[in-house]
Amino acid sequence: MKYDEKEIERLYLENLTRAQDLLGSLPVAEGRRPITKGLNGWIYEQTIRYCLCEELKELGTVPAMEEQVRLRGRVKVDMLVGKAAIEVKALGIFGNDAQKYSGHRVNAEEKGWSYFYLTRGESYSPYRTAMQAAFGEGRAFFLDTPGDWERFVMEVLKNC
Repeated sequence: MKYDEKEIERLYLENLTRAQDLLGSLPVAEGRRPITKGLNGWIYEQTIRYCLCEELKELGTVPAMEEQVRLRGRVKVDMLVGKAAIEVKALGIFGNDAQKYSGHRVNAEEKGWSYFYLTRGESYSPYRTAMQAAFGEGRAFFLDTPGDWERFVMEVLKNC
């Protein structure tokens, strides 16, 4: 693998800092750096997309990659890579998210997609277990777990 969990974290933090600096340099910002979680999520999604694309190229495939793909109604998946519908979270989940994603999984599978969850990490054990149950065996990936990046890439590759 070209990347691992530590390198992805380094790239994410480096690019997040750069994005905050660049946004703070806009004349209307007057030197104030943005304080928003939305930027964190977007930078993390872009980091994952970039690293995944590089890994898949190394493995000899360049599948179609789309962002913010409609699942049903106003619900969207963060990324669609071949038939792998991927939810990417920089900060894990909150509250009843697992129940929501269980429903989304049904919709994804009705479209013929495999539904994946990838997060930087989840330290609260009940949430980790809930997401593993919501997404199914082998479809939840936590980048605070060594080896999960490689496992994620290989599972996505199977669905390209």
